[in-house]
Parts: sequence; C-alpha cells; structure tokens
Amino acid sequence: MARSALIALTGLLPAGCGLFAPPKITGDDAKPPPPDSTWTAQSVMDNLERAFDKRDRILYEDLLDDAFWFTEADCRGDLLYYYGKEEELRIMGPRDGSSHGIFDIYRTIDWKYHPTRRYTEFGRDRPDSFEGDPDGHPDEDWEVFRGRVEIRLLERPDEGYHVDQVMTFKMREGDSGLWRIVRWMDDPLSTDCGENERAKPAGTTFSEVKAIPAQDRS
Repeated sequence: MARSALIALTGLLPAGCGLFAPPKITGDDAKPPPPDSTWTAQSVMDNLERAFDKRDRILYEDLLDDAFWFTEADCRGDLLYYYGKEEELRIMGPRDGSSHGIFDIYRTIDWKYHPTRRYTEFGRDRPDSFEGDPDGHPDEDWEVFRGRVEIRLLERPDEGYHVDQVMTFKMREGDSGLWRIVRWMDDPLSTDCGENERAKPAGTTFSEVKAIPAQDRS
C-alpha cells in the first residue's frame, strides 16, 4: 500500500521509541482471535479490516500465510516491491514489539475495502512456471478478492496520509482448515505512470492529509 512512502517512514523511529506506541491491550482484547475467525476466506477480509482499525499486530500476523508474498508493479508491469512474510511483519510491526512499524507510527488507521470482484483461482489453471513459483498452486484452489482500498493514516487529527489504491488479495486454505492471505498485490500508483504509459484504473493515489474537516477527525 504505497510502500515507497510507508517503508521510508518505518525507518524514522528508533527501536524502543514509544512516542506512537499503541496502547497496552488487556483483558479479552489481549487474547488471540478464535480459530474459527478464519474458517472462511471472507472472514480473513473482515479481520484484515479489524487488524488495521485496531492496529492489532497479533491478529495481523495470524492472517498471513507462511508462503505470503507482497508485490507492487509499475504501469509497465515491472516489479517495484516484492517481499515475503517476515519483511511484511517488519514493516507493519512484529507482534513481539522488537521493532516499530506502521501500527506504531500512526495513532489512527481507518481501513475501508470496496469490493469489485471475487472469484476462485483454480489450481488446474496455475501450474508452477518454475521451482518455487509463488503464483503457482497446481494442487490448491485459491479464493481471490479484488477491490479499491482506502486507508487513512493519521499521526495527529489533521496530519497523515490517505491511500486510495486497487488491491488484490489471494487466500489459501491451510491443512488446519484456516484461510490466510498468501498473495497481496497492489495496482500501480498514478505517480508510477508516465505520460506515455498505459491508462491507469481509478483509485490509485497516495496523498498527504492536511486539515481534515472536524467531523471526520478521530
């Protein structure tokens, strides 16, 4: 999600800095999500929203498959960013609090997913193109969710960033019967596209937030 800017921001906080650390979680909220919370692919999307809105790093980690890969390409289809689960957790903030990430930097995170398409990606149509192909899954059917995601990230009531980007999430069912995100793909941002490159779909921007109207403030 606009990783070029967000990744850079994670490097601004020294380890152990608690300026934007999330509040301590106690009571029922401290418990991991119940196992049945990801019995369906749809519940993963529901809990993804919950993880962002509550800045819940424990829940977020539980939603990622061990084979998770994130990718974001430019308008030509060339990869700008690609990495696996461990790097994703470092960027967002690992559950053990050993380093600070997005969940620590922002006091408020609002996530809204606007679905445009859901379908099954059948394994028979996705053979491995090479050994270790992250997109190949000949023996599994994956559930795919595609839509526009709006994320408001605020350090203060009137300062932060707004992401408006088309994203695709692919889910796989593990041996335990639980579904998790195995692939997260962001469409190109408009700023990654030159005048001579192909047209961009709507909703692919990353902008600075200033002077948010009072009624919209958290």
